[in-house]
Amino acid sequence: MRRSFGLDVLACPRCGDRMELIAAIEDPAVARRILEHLGLPARAPPRGRPWRRQLLLDQSRNCVDDGADPPSQFE
Repeated sequence: MRRSFGLDVLACPRCGDRMELIAAIEDPAVARRILEHLGLPARAPPRGRPWRRQLLLDQSRNCVDDGADPPSQFE
């Protein structure tokens, strides 16, 4: 997460010192029970519809516009 978001997850929010990872929860049933106990959602949010580029037909040139820039006139 540090490389992507610049966020150091092992930095203490109180003092900024380095924290140490001592355990990881790998059992989904245990993770679900903990999240439900804390009142947090135990399921991921529903996925949206898949994104698909819509090709537009250019009526003046009878060609398909794929969203790319037109070719340069100097080529």
